[in-house]
Amino acid sequence: MQFKNMITGAAVLLASAPAVMAIGSATVVNNCDFPIYYASVGQSYTADMQEIKGNYTEKYSQEGVGISIKLAPVASTSGPVSQFEFTWANGKIAYDLSNIDGYPFSAGGMEIVPSKQGDSSNPTCVPVDCPAGEAVCTAAYNHPDDTRTMVCDQDSDLVLTMCPSGSSKRDLEASHQGHVHYRVHARHMPKLA
Repeated sequence: MQFKNMITGAAVLLASAPAVMAIGSATVVNNCDFPIYYASVGQSYTADMQEIKGNYTEKYSQEGVGISIKLAPVASTSGPVSQFEFTWANGKIAYDLSNIDGYPFSAGGMEIVPSKQGDSSNPTCVPVDCPAGEAVCTAAYNHPDDTRTMVCDQDSDLVLTMCPSGSSKRDLEASHQGHVHYRVHARHMPKLA
């Protein structure tokens, strides 16, 4: 009888425990025929560029902190860089692509695909597609005052594929060669409430 009471008591405790919400992750997949380097930085920390070996995955772990995964075809602090940016807050994940500091992947393109795409309750949980061969990706931030942020529930995984249609040769334009600023851009993110 005492064993039965312990089981009943444990079941009551589990039933009354708050539900733990699943938290997703951000992944970068290198599908290009050249190395891609990344540095994941936040508002108060920096990182050195490292080569992506296959894929790079990062769980949403810092609520309210904007994260920017800087991406470049060279492990250097100079030259163009694209950014995969996201902020996890209030049960949502806001995300975007930024080419404010250049677009070194224009030849092969890039695409973010959320694992749980939008419906009527979450219409902005959609892919962000920068097609191969376009010098300017209109789905990405190209100027600080653009508005290109999408929002999903926090349990949606975001997968950014570089060269989504297959291999592409590196295409660096001399006009984009300049110093790269490794920082999170201050933009008007949607209020996640």
